[in-house]
Amino acid sequence: MKITYSTTTKLRLLSQFQNVNESLKVFADYHNVGAGSLKRWIQQYLTGGLANLERPVHNRRYPKKLKLRAVRDYRNHRLPTKEILLKYDIRGLSQLRNWVILYNNGKEPVRKRVRKMGRKVSYDEKIEIVKWVLKHNYDYKQAAQKFDITYSRAYAWTQKYEQANDWTALKDRRGKTRGREKQLLKEIRGLKAKLREREVQIAFSKKLIEISNREVKRPNDIKRFKK
Repeated sequence: MKITYSTTTKLRLLSQFQNVNESLKVFADYHNVGAGSLKRWIQQYLTGGLANLERPVHNRRYPKKLKLRAVRDYRNHRLPTKEILLKYDIRGLSQLRNWVILYNNGKEPVRKRVRKMGRKVSYDEKIEIVKWVLKHNYDYKQAAQKFDITYSRAYAWTQKYEQANDWTALKDRRGKTRGREKQLLKEIRGLKAKLREREVQIAFSKKLIEISNREVKRPNDIKRFKK
């Protein structure tokens, strides 16, 4: 199972590594971190500072042309793999390899389309669907085809009505005030946690600020990190 590291953890490890005399391999083994991962974080920090270490909130989208250029560089061995990742700002080797596999199979490395959610169904239409299901001997499959919905939705609405014996059970209650209040409280707690996390990240980053200000000519030269 692949281990993921938060931005704060990466900064903490880089700060500690900066202040010890151990080699990168020894330090990485002691802290149970892959030496390759630690080296990549240093390269990212040297080229982009704190922003380059942060994990994106959403999956990053790469332009089709960029993917093709990166794949061709990889296939033609024009650049080492690590330099390709830096050149095109690709976050991981697995991403590049997936594009290469698609390319080799005759497919262009484009983003997969996400399956759309089922269509929105009004309260009155739910009642109509459930009435049809009851009238036609619980034929959920036929109801799904007739009303352009899924089998599971027809089944769920029918069960809700029968258990409550009340048509109002089919109303969409996701927008009720109580639920909204809970959601707002959850968001506030999340924002406070992110703020505390950011303060810690900035504190670690200040210790490394001198490093990020150095002129970067060879970001793969790890020795420069500790000068």
